[in-house]
Amino acid sequence: MVRPNFPARRQALAASDAGPHYFFYTNIAASLAGSRRSDSDAMGFFYDLFSFFTGFLGAILLLRAWLWSLAISPRDPLVSVIWRLTDWLVNPVAYVIKPRGNWEWTCLISALLVAVVQVLIGREVIGFPATAMGFALAPFALVLRWAVNLLIWGLILYVIAGFFGPRYIGYQSMLSTLVDPFLRPIRRFLPRIAGMDFSAALLFLILCVLLRLITPASMGFWML
Repeated sequence: MVRPNFPARRQALAASDAGPHYFFYTNIAASLAGSRRSDSDAMGFFYDLFSFFTGFLGAILLLRAWLWSLAISPRDPLVSVIWRLTDWLVNPVAYVIKPRGNWEWTCLISALLVAVVQVLIGREVIGFPATAMGFALAPFALVLRWAVNLLIWGLILYVIAGFFGPRYIGYQSMLSTLVDPFLRPIRRFLPRIAGMDFSAALLFLILCVLLRLITPASMGFWML
């Protein structure tokens, strides 16, 4: 024996008693909820685009700082392009913070400012970081995340260029200059196996683990 669905019948009767106004307000509520979802999706899309732009800019700023520490000539084509892409931000900051020693602090502070802007926009759009501790640490973790991503891509390009041999010796030489300082400590305790150098593979795995650890902190999920 099938039992009647009394709650469903009561709801249907209430709807019929309310008349057309019930269906009118129900449709209005549904359309408002749908518009909120569409607005949220649009904001999320634009925030993703904004995050991509700030991530690219932050990585370029960090690369500029690394090129400075390696004392690579600004006449190099790669260095010249990076200088032109970032001068609009670095030059105003340079009036307050001057490069000192082996690090171009102007670029590092500029990257941190870009990270702070991204964290502020993320707080308004997605609601994170939600805590004061997360908000304070997120910009620093975000800069570190950009640096790790930059080194990962540098390793990938370094390995790919090595397969092509002398044809791309110029690119390989530049990538080797950028990446070798991170590979040398690993090569000291990791000997070649069958004549093959696995230092890049080991560094890649270490960076992937580090990236997995710092990504939540860079999004504000710290002490939550």
